[in-house]
Amino acid sequence: MLDQIGFVAKVLGVSLALAIAFKTIAPRLPIPATSAVSLAIVLLPSAIVGAILTWQLWKMNDADAAHPRRD
Repeated sequence: MLDQIGFVAKVLGVSLALAIAFKTIAPRLPIPATSAVSLAIVLLPSAIVGAILTWQLWKMNDADAAHPRRD
């Protein structure tokens, strides 16, 4: 139970730090207000998560192929 509370506290702390960083630093970045930039900002997180999950699936299937099960 204590491990779960610690994990939730860490996630909330990192989330708070990122929110503060975005609130203070992001307005100072010279990002042009174009549709291509906004599309990239919206789609990039999903593309990164998809790439990581695909890599993990590929890695898991590769490990299964290297060590076949014996029944």
